[in-house]
Amino acid sequence: MLPNYGVAPTPERAAWELRLSHWSGPLPVLEIWADWSYRRFHHLYGRLTFRGGGVFGFRSTRFGVPLDTHGQNVFVDTLGSAYGAGWKRENGFLTHPPGGAFCYGFYPHGPHGVGSGKQYRATVIGPGVTPDVMWQGSAPGAYDAASDEQAQHGAAGASLGRSPLRRELSTSRGYTW
Repeated sequence: MLPNYGVAPTPERAAWELRLSHWSGPLPVLEIWADWSYRRFHHLYGRLTFRGGGVFGFRSTRFGVPLDTHGQNVFVDTLGSAYGAGWKRENGFLTHPPGGAFCYGFYPHGPHGVGSGKQYRATVIGPGVTPDVMWQGSAPGAYDAASDEQAQHGAAGASLGRSPLRRELSTSRGYTW
């Protein structure tokens, strides 16, 4: 697992992984939208579902480590950020009950700064033996009041129990790899 906030991995954490899944049937769906927090910070929100229901755990540490086989972390990487060239790990966080929802703001993190980039990608290690699920999309750019107002009247994010869809970054509902 890569360290957060663009920190270079140790040799143990820099090793490549190969995960195989012999799977047939429906795949988990990772949906992500982007907007702004406080009219200046990039913000991602979405949900992880499988067979129509939210994917989430029942127990975790206060640091977001799942303590059961149901908990799933969403790992977000940033491209072209203050962390340097290429893809860098921004953070990982848990999905939440009941719908597998999550949100993440690109805020300052102590000495690490803000990891806002030109593009973002998210990876969830497949629940159970299902394949990993990935998503990639463009950042929302600088705050735009007109886009924000238009997004307030959308409907796609309404089922998340929060403000409607701001901007869908992917042409498909989920990107599986």
